Amino acid sequence: MANWYGQPRAYDFRANVREQRKDHHYSLNFDYKFGVELGNAPALPARGSVILLHPWGMEGSALTTWALLFASAGYTVVMPDLRSHGESADAPVGYGPREADDIVDLVRDLRAAKRLPGPLYLFGVSYGGTVALFAAPKLAEVHGVIAIEPYASAATVIRRAPAGDLFGHRWLASWIRPREVDQAIQRASRQLGVDLAQPDPGDALAHTPSCALILRGAEDNLIAGDGLSELARRSPRASYVEVSQEGHLILPMRTDRLLPPLLDWMQGVPVDASGSCPGFMPLPFVTTPAADPIAAPKL
Repeated sequence: MANWYGQPRAYDFRANVREQRKDHHYSLNFDYKFGVELGNAPALPARGSVILLHPWGMEGSALTTWALLFASAGYTVVMPDLRSHGESADAPVGYGPREADDIVDLVRDLRAAKRLPGPLYLFGVSYGGTVALFAAPKLAEVHGVIAIEPYASAATVIRRAPAGDLFGHRWLASWIRPREVDQAIQRASRQLGVDLAQPDPGDALAHTPSCALILRGAEDNLIAGDGLSELARRSPRASYVEVSQEGHLILPMRTDRLLPPLLDWMQGVPVDASGSCPGFMPLPFVTTPAADPIAAPKL
């Protein structure tokens, strides 16, 4: 398993996210700044470690912004390429359980090499969020789990994908009949050797003693909110929060709304399972008015 590894350093990294909305169109502008030169950033005392798990079809470096922010906050960060992604081996995917076993092996190797100071947090986005949920009960070291836009059922999310606006034009959904999607799921299940209707992160969550936070954008067209709220009910130590105005692709980019309360949440997680898990409240939605593209420039 290939992975990116970073130690906590005072990068003084800032990711300024500005969203513009006008006439049902929107854009995101990112302004990245470092307070120091990267090579001169002094080391920070480690407050813990965060393993960041990327979405489907991407690789570990897709979460570099999060990694730099966590490292600047004092955390050791690890960004693995999940199996069959990035530079990792082309092993059969498992939509959660197999990938979780890979993470367990990675954590044990890093702990044996004394490169993963505690407390340990799992942070996953979409596909990676589900992997985090499956991995958590297999690792006694896990202090907290943060899953952004995970799926409760692989088969269900595949069925919703054609109409989700994420994998092509929505009109494609009218060309792909439900029976054809079901047949594709059955073929993939046979080829992978795993029933895509069976892996249930809820069972894993029910056996996870650490605090778990599940976040979903309220405008997500791919992941159903009722499925995630039902998932969170499988554990008294899990909480489900919907973030207003955000969708499946945009929410993981909103470090401006999520990072400060997430750092507070991580610090608020009790040292043992007897304490109460902290609450979470995203920062308010703020948008920048879009400029009029036909307005004459001011001289």
